[in-house]
Amino acid sequence: MKKLLFFLPLILVAEIDPFSAGLNSKTPYGLTPTEKAILKNKQNITKLSKEIETLKDNLDKMKLKLISYDETINTLNDRLSALDSILSEIGVLKSQIDKVKKEQNLSVTNYKNLELKVNNLESNITKIQTEITSLKSTIKEITKVQNENFNYLKNAIQEILKTLNKKEQKPLDKKTAYKKAKKLFNEGKLQKAKEYFLYTLSKNYFPATSAFYLGEIAFKNKEYNQALAYYKKSVEIYPKKTSFTDKLLYHSGVSFLKLGNKEAAKLSFQKLIKDYPNSKYSKIAKKELEKLK
Repeated sequence: MKKLLFFLPLILVAEIDPFSAGLNSKTPYGLTPTEKAILKNKQNITKLSKEIETLKDNLDKMKLKLISYDETINTLNDRLSALDSILSEIGVLKSQIDKVKKEQNLSVTNYKNLELKVNNLESNITKIQTEITSLKSTIKEITKVQNENFNYLKNAIQEILKTLNKKEQKPLDKKTAYKKAKKLFNEGKLQKAKEYFLYTLSKNYFPATSAFYLGEIAFKNKEYNQALAYYKKSVEIYPKKTSFTDKLLYHSGVSFLKLGNKEAAKLSFQKLIKDYPNSKYSKIAKKELEKLK
């Protein structure tokens, strides 16, 4: 207290009231030890009160901060949860990407294999198209030859019928003519047999068989164009399988070969082998096909 008084201005010292300098004075002095202790405690209490207020303020601020922290933590938790979800999705996507990559690697191999197959198919298609073109040309040629042969046959039948009618005193019975035709054929009298078979063909009596025998007669006489015309006529009349169809197909193939038409010959032999695999003519046809390769 002496120190404080030492620093006070002289004007203030002169104004101090000695009777009002107790504990309640703003500037107490002349205090007893007990009063000093009370004053000190009072000052400490005031100081502590201020500190408590400050602490309260700080505590309120801390509470606000904690609330803010809680909100931030909740937000972060939400974000973490969202991130976990995204990470999970990324994991799934990654596994899917790995799978796709593997499939793509396999797809590249499969694509190359498919590309090779496609190239082979394209090559085969080109070959097939070439064969089709060749076959069309062959069929066109066969049709032309056969049309010419039909015109020839039509005229030949008319001439032979006139001859037969002159020789026979009575009208010729078609059944009798057919029997005579077969008998003469078996005896090797081919020209006579031909005349009767032409008659039965014109009368539509066993026409498919009559046409076949006429083809056989022409074949034996090495008249291959005529043989083919009669064979075709026989098949047109009766396109189903008969007891002589395998022989007809074989002789058709041979006739085409004799005329230099290898493609048509192949077709005849192939049909024979396919439709009559157990026929003796099929075995011969296979050998002929081997020669044509």
